[in-house]
Amino acid sequence: MELFCNYDLRSVIENQHQKLNRRIERYTNDEIMANDLEILADNCFEEFKIPAVEIGDEEFSQRSIIQRKIQQFIEPFFRSMYQKEYVEVDGIVANFYFPYTGEADLFKCRASTYSVSGYPEIELSKGFIVFTYQKALSEMQSQEDKEKLFAQLNRDLSSIKSGISYANNDVNEFNRNLRATALKKLQERKQKVEQFFSISQMFEVPLKKSDFANTHIPMQRKIVPIAKSYNNAQAYCISDAEYKFILDIIKHNGCTYERTPSSYRSIHEEDFRNTLLAALNGMYQGGAMGEAFRNKGKTDICIEKDNRAAFVAECKMWTGQGGVEDAVNQLDSYLTWRDCKTALIYFVRNKDFMRVLSTVPQALQAISSMRQVKVIDKNEFDCCFISAANPGQLINIRVMLFNLYSA
Repeated sequence: MELFCNYDLRSVIENQHQKLNRRIERYTNDEIMANDLEILADNCFEEFKIPAVEIGDEEFSQRSIIQRKIQQFIEPFFRSMYQKEYVEVDGIVANFYFPYTGEADLFKCRASTYSVSGYPEIELSKGFIVFTYQKALSEMQSQEDKEKLFAQLNRDLSSIKSGISYANNDVNEFNRNLRATALKKLQERKQKVEQFFSISQMFEVPLKKSDFANTHIPMQRKIVPIAKSYNNAQAYCISDAEYKFILDIIKHNGCTYERTPSSYRSIHEEDFRNTLLAALNGMYQGGAMGEAFRNKGKTDICIEKDNRAAFVAECKMWTGQGGVEDAVNQLDSYLTWRDCKTALIYFVRNKDFMRVLSTVPQALQAISSMRQVKVIDKNEFDCCFISAANPGQLINIRVMLFNLYSA
């Protein structure tokens, strides 16, 4: 799609102002008199605000490279007037996905400031900006060719971020003034209604109030929904829903440990593992195994499904950020090609738990095979890394830390 050229953003914003005026005019006299104007102004703000666009880091797990025939343009100087403009050659199609939130139509709007040199073409798909590049195989033979492609990607991304920042500036200005504008118009409307009531009383006309005038309008917020992440689950893996269910069980048990850490002062790593297994077995009717042989060792927790894919987890006592890479590699060694959804669970007895948490992202990002680290909660990190045990396999690993310090 072509960017920032379909609509004039000033016209879009003016249209929002007109919609706001119409909305305020649709309030009945009784509604205006019976309700707090601050609440009505909040409603108007939530209904007519334009969410600015935020572009996140690349979603590495969505990246794809496809080999196929592509069309390569032939310069007029090198072809006859009867020859085709394009020739088909062997090549690749590379797709890169960047998540975004906010109003998607802003990508179609020309802001008050814009670049006359134009913008790269992209696709918008289920909450992602998709950059697509076609390259002949002959153009992708070296590390330098790869670096050129990524340099082009970075330039295109920077160009789009610059363009969307212009649009965001305009809508942020509109949003900043929206509530005050709505409140001012509501006050003007109320003043007219009060004048009407005053005139009606002067003529001794009994006013018929509806039952609605004795009640209040509930404040209803209209929140623009964000796009859902693309479901990239594959048939040979455990499902995303099952993965989330297992992680929730572990999280709830970990929170139980944290409430009464003194009760667990004397127990060791394998004991924590056994309590987690007990909770999981309560839900999986004995299907959760501990010290289970899998690939190159015995994993702490293993829940195998009918298709032989498994959830695999490793439990550790925290000994410092230096041991994180070894723990990830150990977990990786237990995985078969069917296993790509895992967990690494740390029990922390250090006094300064928050300082421990601050070191975890850096320790994870320092692992050479790590491709993505997302902070899910203060003590929870969602990671994606390339398996060494099964080259080419992308592994999801949820790293969770629980505070068991007891004075």
